[in-house]
Amino acid sequence: MWSRLERAWAVRMSDRALALETAEEQPRSVGHEVLRAYLHWRDAQYDEAFLCLERADARMEEAPPVWAARAANVRGVVLLNLGRGDAALTAFQSQLTLAREAHDPEMEGLAHNDIGVLLVWDDPQRALLRYQMAYQVFQEAGEAHRANLGLASFNLSVVYAELGERERSDALLAQATRLVREARAWPYWVGTVSQQALRIAAAGDLEAARHLVTDLPPGLPADSHDTLRFFAAKLEALHGDPARALTGLDALSGWLAGRDDMRDDFLETQAHALERLGDFQGAARVFRALLDCVRERHRREQDMGLKVTETMHRTEETRRTAEQFWAEAQTLRSLHREAAELSLRDDLTGLPNRRHFVAWSRENLEAGRRITLAFVDVDHFKEVNDAHGHDVGDAVLRGVTALLQAHLGAGDLLARLGGDEFVAARVGADAAGLSRRLEGARRACEKRGWDELGAAVPVTLSVGVTVAGVPLPEGLRRADQAMYAAKRAGRNQVRVWEEQLEVDA
Repeated sequence: MWSRLERAWAVRMSDRALALETAEEQPRSVGHEVLRAYLHWRDAQYDEAFLCLERADARMEEAPPVWAARAANVRGVVLLNLGRGDAALTAFQSQLTLAREAHDPEMEGLAHNDIGVLLVWDDPQRALLRYQMAYQVFQEAGEAHRANLGLASFNLSVVYAELGERERSDALLAQATRLVREARAWPYWVGTVSQQALRIAAAGDLEAARHLVTDLPPGLPADSHDTLRFFAAKLEALHGDPARALTGLDALSGWLAGRDDMRDDFLETQAHALERLGDFQGAARVFRALLDCVRERHRREQDMGLKVTETMHRTEETRRTAEQFWAEAQTLRSLHREAAELSLRDDLTGLPNRRHFVAWSRENLEAGRRITLAFVDVDHFKEVNDAHGHDVGDAVLRGVTALLQAHLGAGDLLARLGGDEFVAARVGADAAGLSRRLEGARRACEKRGWDELGAAVPVTLSVGVTVAGVPLPEGLRRADQAMYAAKRAGRNQVRVWEEQLEVDA
């Protein structure tokens, strides 16, 4: 029974009908209810999703442990969609614990990802930390998790765009689109390819954007096809032919009847097209309909929220979740107060700071992963400041930041420790790989002409690399030793820590 339910879960995005058909062969089992809850969530039927979860909770002891993690995931995303952020956080934290106990990388990575979704608009730096964790989990999990690696790439793209790193954001978005298409994860693919098309059109290449939304892969489900047709119309409304947009929207009226979750976007797109055609009365009429739609949706969400609350309190497990909610909410308030006092972002370079780096390292090490660290120090930086002043010194640090970012990988972390010291890090024991990346940055720094910034003093980098485990301070000490070995050897080089450095020191 469980093997068939696992297959149903695996194809839930690529072949919804097959997933449901397979699950129906095991009616009222825990797997059947959790899968149906997931599909109800996708259809924005949140009260039905919670009813399925309630039935699953009553028999959860009969199921393999991973199904409890999956149930927590669906509970969290439903609560997130209903605006219950604190309760959603509790569900995702429970999911993370359950996933690690079940040794399930999908639910572990999705827990990090969805916590990032919770944080992204209010605290993009903390969201970036979670998305990087999700990316690493899925990357290590291998080919079977390409769809979720694509999801993590997409969310990294969103947060890097929010932080102003557009080139890195665009590269991650292209990677996400390729990964989810290969995995046939159609709900993800529609989101990534439509976002990519809108960016390309905004940059001025409308024909390339049109090609993206009309180059349909074989096997695309009808609903995903229609959703993409909507985004093609949105593309025209914003950047192309508004009359063509209205024609496309009119053809989708039947699709919209079953997609209340898209109604706001649909009406806003229609209003933009009418406005661009000069039909301001028509645009105003549609905007009024949009306002009514938003009010009605809020009313329904309030009603659903009440039903969900009633459902949550009908089982002992959800009563325990409610108790945990208050404890987690208090912790979250405390973290927000602390974050207000000590930011996780360096003001000068925009990079994560020492606190972010330490949190990232501890998260990975506590999860049983080793990490590769590199200390990067700017040679002769005091001479730059002394000779040319701090404004030039600050410009040099920003230039070094850009060089390092250009040479590091998408999943790598770059942080500023303070002064002229940076740290680069990646998950896994990969001193050789990280050294190659940083050697490229070192050469680029050496070749760059810094005179344009007013710094006549040569700017070079000394780098020390090591693999770290628990305890973290030992890894930091080794990276520091390797970096100073590079300094003693004449600066402007990358050194990897080895036992001999202990003797030399």
